[in-house]
Amino acid sequence: MQYPSTIKYPLRNRIIFFNQTLNVKIVLVIDRDNDLGVKAGIRSPIIGRQSNLISAIKLAEVDPEDSDLNTIFGAIKIYDELRRDGEDVEIVTVCGDQKVGVVSDSKIAEQLDYIKEKLNAECAIVVTDGSEDEFVLPLISSRFKIDCVRRIIVKQSKTIESTYYILKKMFEDPKIAKSTLTPLGIILIVYSISLFLKSPEIGVGSIVLVLGIYFLIKAYGLEESVEEYFSTLKKSLIEGRFSFIVYIMALIFVVIGMVQGIYAVWIESFVTSEFVTLATVFINSSVWWIVGCGAFISIGKIFDSIVERKDFRKFISIFLLLISTGLILWGFSEYFISREITILFKSLIGAVILGIVGLIPLKYEAGTHRE
Repeated sequence: MQYPSTIKYPLRNRIIFFNQTLNVKIVLVIDRDNDLGVKAGIRSPIIGRQSNLISAIKLAEVDPEDSDLNTIFGAIKIYDELRRDGEDVEIVTVCGDQKVGVVSDSKIAEQLDYIKEKLNAECAIVVTDGSEDEFVLPLISSRFKIDCVRRIIVKQSKTIESTYYILKKMFEDPKIAKSTLTPLGIILIVYSISLFLKSPEIGVGSIVLVLGIYFLIKAYGLEESVEEYFSTLKKSLIEGRFSFIVYIMALIFVVIGMVQGIYAVWIESFVTSEFVTLATVFINSSVWWIVGCGAFISIGKIFDSIVERKDFRKFISIFLLLISTGLILWGFSEYFISREITILFKSLIGAVILGIVGLIPLKYEAGTHRE
């Protein structure tokens, strides 16, 4: 990947740099979520005091409260101090991507390699705002000797108004709001419904279930899939697609499945308190509703692909594999409850047949791509 190699002036929201080949120490600023690019339209790496100053000013014009702004100014201060002491030093800002994780860190790694080659730098002073930017320290330490890690923390007055303001700004950040307000909102809704039904004990169990699902989503990084579903739902509504109805049906199915499962567990809890039994009852009562949810989403994707003249074989495979999975879960749960081996045997045979049939379109698609 080619990066701009000079810095003197801004040109169409892009910072240009003059080549530098000296062996220098670098003062390194990391913007892992690419606020500079998203908010100010600046592409990285940003090399040199003047370029970083211009970038900070452009970011300040757009969002004067961004923590990356203070980090850059803090790095400039460190740079000036080192220059006064006679050290051969350069200041560099590297940006990642909005998709924090593999995508952003890969971009940062590429730019660090570029900087190491162009500046012939051996050591770095890393300047951060003390947030998620420090997760990339292993990437830096594998390329440069880290002399120091400096955190830039903005001073705040310790008043109630200031605390309220800080919390308000935090919750205005989409990432923080989604991570904290979403589960809190669902918990309040679930508990209020249980109070309305005069069954607070169901509400407590439902809250635990909601939190469990939320933690699983976070643990396996499924947030993007959930966001994609609601984004597709919104897009289908705006464009007047038939798939909008299908996606709504899918959402209704998953809600019904959860309610059905919780109700079945509540009834069974009067008979036994054994966790395995209650979990099996929940799966048995809700599995087909949840499979139906996935099936409706697959059908919606198939409709969208047909309208957009795209290949939809993948979604047919997903549809069949979902039903196959449902048969396996239902068969085992039914066997555990009723001890009917015949039901388990038939469901497993059906699951295997559907699984094999479902894999055929995927293999055909893979063969087409190879050709």
